[in-house]
Amino acid sequence: MLMLPWLENRFQQLIERFQRNSLHHGILLSGPQGVGKRELADALLQTILCLHPSGQGACGECQSCKLINAGNHPDRYVLESEKLLGVDAIREAIGKLNTTAQIGRHKVLIIPAAERMTEAASNALLKTLEEPTDNTYLLLLTHRIAGLLPTILSRCEKHVIATPSPAQSLQWLASQGHTEVDNALLNAYGNAPLRVAEALSDESTLSYREFVDGLEALLGNNQDVTEVAGKWQEQAEQVISWCQQYFHDQYCKTQRKEDLQRYQHCIAFAVRVRHPGVNKVLLLSQIFSLLKQA
Repeated sequence: MLMLPWLENRFQQLIERFQRNSLHHGILLSGPQGVGKRELADALLQTILCLHPSGQGACGECQSCKLINAGNHPDRYVLESEKLLGVDAIREAIGKLNTTAQIGRHKVLIIPAAERMTEAASNALLKTLEEPTDNTYLLLLTHRIAGLLPTILSRCEKHVIATPSPAQSLQWLASQGHTEVDNALLNAYGNAPLRVAEALSDESTLSYREFVDGLEALLGNNQDVTEVAGKWQEQAEQVISWCQQYFHDQYCKTQRKEDLQRYQHCIAFAVRVRHPGVNKVLLLSQIFSLLKQA
């Protein structure tokens, strides 16, 4: 099983412990988006459910591996939600975990965005973390560890997945065919190589290069702020983060007062954009107007 190069050592450590029956039943993988937490969790899940695992991971050939690859393994549970993850969903998953494994011995639940659990959902999960059924593993993932209850954190074995070095990231991206990526582009996506690869592969998503071209045209009075705000509203948080980075870099190069003012505006708007129910078109229009005035 191929693993992202910067996660190979961590993966090996986890499967070695699984083979020694010393793997903790509750694993929390935390770290920035785009560093491979889900890839690591999926590989660990497949190894746990594999009927013939080895020191390199799952065999890929047994009935269990084939069912996982087909997406219909009866002992693999994944709780995904774009919104808050409520107590009913957690209770339903726990009910499934409490049954006997249908293939092999083990059952695994992945929660890819554990920070989305409501307080009631988190409390419902606590008993299972405290007293799991036999041969049951829970893999929790988050890019915002502060969003988890302290009681959840205290009952999980925590693994922080950091961003790989720029050299590792650029080498991996080149191996995926993205040879044009440089440090500036990597930095625009938080040095997270999977975010870069996703952005370059998705033509419907605003890229950093398109953002820079659009921002410079905007500052040059070639575009209307409301028009650009409407076009970029779905990625408002990313756009403001990029504005912050862009003007920080500009100020470091020029030491101009206006670039410092623009950077400070971006810091303030980065907080406002996270407020629930915020009008993103209006917010982007306001910050673009301030950037032009500065």
